[in-house]
Amino acid sequence: MGYPELLRVLEEEAVREARAVREAGLREAARIVEEAGRAAGAAREAFVARERAEAEGRRRGAIEALALERERTLLFERRKLLEDLRQEIVRRLAAAGSAELDARLLAEVLPELGDGPIEVIVDPGAEDAARRVLGGRAGAAVRAAPAPRGGVEVVAGRRVLDDTLPARLERAWPDLEGDLAALLLEEG
Repeated sequence: MGYPELLRVLEEEAVREARAVREAGLREAARIVEEAGRAAGAAREAFVARERAEAEGRRRGAIEALALERERTLLFERRKLLEDLRQEIVRRLAAAGSAELDARLLAEVLPELGDGPIEVIVDPGAEDAARRVLGGRAGAAVRAAPAPRGGVEVVAGRRVLDDTLPARLERAWPDLEGDLAALLLEEG
């Protein structure tokens, strides 16, 4: 084999090796691009999933905040309704009073008073009925309140027995309020 023949064989071998290297390089480049595409797709999917989860969390948080605000508003409105109702009851209690009611309430508190001077405060116009209940008790004074309120108030020394309708309502209100609130919740 001569020198030109050797050069031709070497050249063909170099071309084959260059082609093989180029093909291997193209295959490696294709593999790298494909791998990078898969990694980018996975990263994109992870990013989208994370964004969806965060958006869902924000949406749930907003819904919970709205529900909480709605509950607060309803609670405030119920409290306002209960307070308005209580004020209306207090306003109407004065009309519910009578001389007979004052006499009956005075008769209820008399056993708690013991002996000694007392002052009985009744609705205007109920003084005579209160005096009849007292039956001439020594040291008992009866006077009319400035305005009707229903019920009696008895002062015995430093002790004050308030058996007026507004005082009775005030004592009963915590129990009544719970029942009334339950009724409001049923209606809601």
